[in-house]
Amino acid sequence: MNDPSKECFDHYLQTYMRYSGKRFLPLSEIRALHLDRLPRWINRIPIDARILDVGCATGYLLSLLQEMGFQNLTGVDLSEDLAAFAREHLPESVPIHKSDIRDFLAQKPEGAYDVIFFHHVLEHIPREGTINLLREFRRCLAKDGLLNLKTPNASCLLAGYGCFGDFTHVTFFNEYSLVQVLERAGFESEAITFVRHSPSLIWSSRHPVRMLRRGLNRLRWHLNNWIHRAVCILLDLNPRPRVFDIELDALIRK
Repeated sequence: MNDPSKECFDHYLQTYMRYSGKRFLPLSEIRALHLDRLPRWINRIPIDARILDVGCATGYLLSLLQEMGFQNLTGVDLSEDLAAFAREHLPESVPIHKSDIRDFLAQKPEGAYDVIFFHHVLEHIPREGTINLLREFRRCLAKDGLLNLKTPNASCLLAGYGCFGDFTHVTFFNEYSLVQVLERAGFESEAITFVRHSPSLIWSSRHPVRMLRRGLNRLRWHLNNWIHRAVCILLDLNPRPRVFDIELDALIRK
């Protein structure tokens, strides 16, 4: 039977740009505004690291990494129009492949990459392919290589927004089920860290409105955690979730 999501993937650029297109800022503005558009751990990565962005979409993350000085970059996306957009807006030195990631990795040798970004793609992978794909990531990572995985968080009170807001989403996780499949793929539980950062603050007499908005955003983040913890206590959940953000952000070391 044909995949009912195929037509959506074939025209995914329209969907992607509807929700993300207005938020693409150059690295200079991101630094000037102190925005969290790059992982806070990225400065620990050697500049010559071999980096793969799986589900690279428009290539925005790759463009920021390229501006930072990273040169050994590769992007992969299943959507033809997203891959074409990324090719058009990135330099030729950054190869973009239109491919199913499972087919792409099957052609790569063991230890081919130092860092693999896998942001909001796992929820698109059918259950029967999840663990084998994660095994392929582990095989293709160099020793001490990093897999950065993001996916909607099913423990969030508004989980339905992230999980069901896209027809192509088929599999959902909370922190415990994500660790479960990562362990089955061969990763050690001690090597799995959930990245949780409160929003950055900015202290500037020249930008009082921006400073106030940052302070309110930090308060919002703490309030979200307090409300979720209170609900978990009322429901007597065991084990209780520890991550309440709308997305899970996991950093996994091989």
